[in-house]
Amino acid sequence: MRTVSPRLLILVLLFLLTSVPTAVRADENYFGYSYGSETLPKGHFELYNWVTWRTSKGDGSYNALDLRQELEYGITDRLQASLYLNERYHAIDDVEGMQDRDQFAFQGVQASAKYAFLSPYKDPLGFALYVEPGYSNIKKGSGASQDQWSLELKAMLQKNFLDDQLIAVLNISPEWEVGKKHGEYRWENELGFEVTSGLTYRVAPKWFVGLETRYNSKYPDFPAQADREAWAFFVGPVVHYAAERWWMTVTALPQVGGAPNDGTRSAALNLDEYERFELRIKTGINF
Repeated sequence: MRTVSPRLLILVLLFLLTSVPTAVRADENYFGYSYGSETLPKGHFELYNWVTWRTSKGDGSYNALDLRQELEYGITDRLQASLYLNERYHAIDDVEGMQDRDQFAFQGVQASAKYAFLSPYKDPLGFALYVEPGYSNIKKGSGASQDQWSLELKAMLQKNFLDDQLIAVLNISPEWEVGKKHGEYRWENELGFEVTSGLTYRVAPKWFVGLETRYNSKYPDFPAQADREAWAFFVGPVVHYAAERWWMTVTALPQVGGAPNDGTRSAALNLDEYERFELRIKTGINF
């Protein structure tokens, strides 16, 4: 069994160093996986850097790094647009059903639009809708080459309590994917359904600490078939720090339940479609 690749550690370090923001004012993301309902003010830009580490398939050695650079722009005070550039790194050794690889590659692009109907600071409940089309040429799990088009929709709810000291969010996200392996002609479609939520509390000036959850399920050949093929549930802590001119959010999400199970890997987790543990670091600057 191979240990974590030195190349992976170098990539993480480089992205963390390049994501340290400069002296500008920031709008904050309190969660790593869940979105709030607020949008950027009109005419404002925001830069994000995402680093997500996924590890352990229950056998062999598996490490994957998802890297994302995001640029957001406020078109109006309620409508914002974003562009994403994505890269992926896989270090896989002796994992059942996967080809061994030590590979860094450009993964694809996405664009998104978000419209805020209600503000959690002005209305009893914040509410926004989000749409994100995208293209990917690297499979998330195995790192194999593919052609995949996707369309994600997201409904975002946010409620603030105790003069904005306590923040709760809920996201509901269906995502349609159509893809095929390079060199093949048969396209396959899949519906992914995800629900994320978060609750965080300001424990000190500039610091929020809370809990985040993520449920994800997959429905292949939808709508011809409506049977759920796989699912997993993750829950873990989230910490958010906001300086005067920048912010950073860290979420650690171990998988706590999933199916179907492979008894040789785990009797309680799905380690075929998902990983045992994920760690996400997001940083943002506003200008």
